[in-house]
Amino acid sequence: MHKVHVIFASIFVVITIPLVVLLYQAYYQLQLGTNSLYTGHAMFVANTLNQRLLRDLAVEDKRSYSDYGFIRTIQVIGGEENTLSELVDYPITSQYVGLVGHFQLTPDNTLRTPFLPEGRFGQILLEQIPEKERSRREEVRNKIKDILADMGIENHGIEALAQPRDSVENVIDYIYKQDPKLDKSKATKEQEEEIRPHRFETTSEKENLAFNAESQSMDSSALAGVNHNMEVEIAPFMTKFNERYIVFYRNVTRGNELYIQGYVVELRAYLNNLVKNETQFYPLEQDLVLEFVSGGKTLLAFGSPVSATEIFSTKLVPPLNKISLVMHMKKRDDSRGGSFLIFLGFVVLIILGGGLVAIYRLTRSELTLAKKRQDFISAVSHELKTPLTSIRMYAELLQNSWVANEEKKQKYYGQIASEADRLTRLIQNVLNLSKLDGDRWNVQLAKGKPKAVLDDFVSTYGKNVEKHGFELTVSSDTDVNDITLMMDRDAIMQILMNLVDNSLKFSKEADYKMIVIELRIKDTDVYLAVRDYGPGIPQSEMKKVFQEFYRVGNEMTRKTSGTGIGLSMVKKLCTLTNMKIEMENANPGLRTKIHFPPLEI
Repeated sequence: MHKVHVIFASIFVVITIPLVVLLYQAYYQLQLGTNSLYTGHAMFVANTLNQRLLRDLAVEDKRSYSDYGFIRTIQVIGGEENTLSELVDYPITSQYVGLVGHFQLTPDNTLRTPFLPEGRFGQILLEQIPEKERSRREEVRNKIKDILADMGIENHGIEALAQPRDSVENVIDYIYKQDPKLDKSKATKEQEEEIRPHRFETTSEKENLAFNAESQSMDSSALAGVNHNMEVEIAPFMTKFNERYIVFYRNVTRGNELYIQGYVVELRAYLNNLVKNETQFYPLEQDLVLEFVSGGKTLLAFGSPVSATEIFSTKLVPPLNKISLVMHMKKRDDSRGGSFLIFLGFVVLIILGGGLVAIYRLTRSELTLAKKRQDFISAVSHELKTPLTSIRMYAELLQNSWVANEEKKQKYYGQIASEADRLTRLIQNVLNLSKLDGDRWNVQLAKGKPKAVLDDFVSTYGKNVEKHGFELTVSSDTDVNDITLMMDRDAIMQILMNLVDNSLKFSKEADYKMIVIELRIKDTDVYLAVRDYGPGIPQSEMKKVFQEFYRVGNEMTRKTSGTGIGLSMVKKLCTLTNMKIEMENANPGLRTKIHFPPLEI
């Protein structure tokens, strides 16, 4: 049995370890899939933000340098026409949420704003603006001036442009010459975006007049003298920013003069609008935290990155590539899918453990039954051998005429008959047990008197009890003598025979050799009781004695003979004929009660 324990424990371990590994891998893949899902969403958010940044920047990038003055020149049918710039209007309307205003730094570092015109023509237009509105516009211009000063954005003239204005191709060639490890065909997207081409415009006479109209130093004759076309080079936008503002600005080279043009945007208002309105970040993913970071400092965050794991980081498109978009995933106790996997794992382990326990118990019971059958075969062999040996011995004595005394001959004949009866009962018990196990016992229920069956048993089996040196005592209640019940006579005879046989075997060493059979009635309960004065049965063995082939003690050490099928057959016959069996120690001895079906009242 110890080997069985080890085998089943090994099977459980061998199955459990791969199962646990499989569940762990499934849980890990689920977590990995969840992280991939969040990472994919983070990439989508970053791509959406960058696309919107590029669209917004493209609108300003296409804007002509002349739009930054309050007068501009546009193409009309038949020529050109001067009109007010789009940027003159106030309040300012723009695709940029949080736009403070546009500005231009002239070659002498004078701040000009299109919504607050200056110069001779500007004064004329300014007089048409109400004083209250003019004051608001001046406040905005002063605010822009302070922001530019705080950012250190100044126009130091064209001489301050240290690097030559080469073509994009020349700049790329220069980069790869400086670093021969770089392959030009494998330039990164970031490197290509950093090298953005300049744009060129050619001015006309009317455009020159309009652009110079704001200059306070020019009179009418000076304006009339500017009549030649010139090339204007417009550099890509650059940025400077702090925790409150972003300044987009570009260098505009007009002839031999440098202008700085740009616009100021409130950082938090603009980025907040992009995230919430353009990407619908909230409430799309409650478990994600979005953060704009530059130089290790957080500029703006949606959610708290504390106790969150970084899953994605990328730089914004130029010229905001000094700002990084960082996405974090909040730490979760568990996901619904993870909980389900853990629950499923426990269920599978419980089912597996329960199945193995059930198989183990079944195997153990089969092994126990097999051992009992082996014991049964050994016992039956012994039980058959003993009467056969006796019969053969007495038969040889009589056959060879070795017994001359007639009295001894009759005694030997009686012994042969007795052993033959014993052998017949043993074989009949085995056959009856086979019938019961195969559901081949022919139940013959018929009305009869229990007292009559008891009398028949005493007359048939009484002499056998006396031969074993026991006294058979029979008693019955007077009220039960005439009671008629539905019963199987043969089954009752077989039950009584097995019970008395057991009493004879186990009471051989008893001081008081008597077997008592009682027929009693109590209310509607009619029962037979067989009582002996032997050692009885230990309380712990009471339920086991009805099992097939079970015998109290060890097959090699017990002193009583038997096969272990008598009480098992009694139990099966009682069940088959609707009777109940009850066993109790009588101190001394054992009392076994057979209860008939209750009387009908």
